[in-house]
Amino acid sequence: MAEEQQELTAEAKKQRKKREKKAADDAKKGIGRLQVEVAGVFMADLKRLMKDHGFNNQQEVYQNLLRNVIAADFETAEWMLRCVTTPYEIPEKVSRAFYEKSMAELAADPGDEIVKPDA
Repeated sequence: MAEEQQELTAEAKKQRKKREKKAADDAKKGIGRLQVEVAGVFMADLKRLMKDHGFNNQQEVYQNLLRNVIAADFETAEWMLRCVTTPYEIPEKVSRAFYEKSMAELAADPGDEIVKPDA
């Protein structure tokens, strides 16, 4: 049984035409689309950076960063692209909960304890 092709509504046709026109216009201008996914932990720092340096949107920040890295000489670009670990301190509440859960599991299944040698 062949599925009947559903006729598009006037609004759907209008939106499709609008998207096609925008895609053609973007292609003429050489605009490409790049989706950037950022870990949530960086969002507060990104917003602070944007505010401190007068940026209104994230795209502007990403484009400036890319332009600067691309324009830099090899050594500078290498330095800019190095992996910098973000310091993270585990909150006391999380640390305590982990310790208590670990001790509870050791009590439930003894035999895996680490015994420190006497000094």
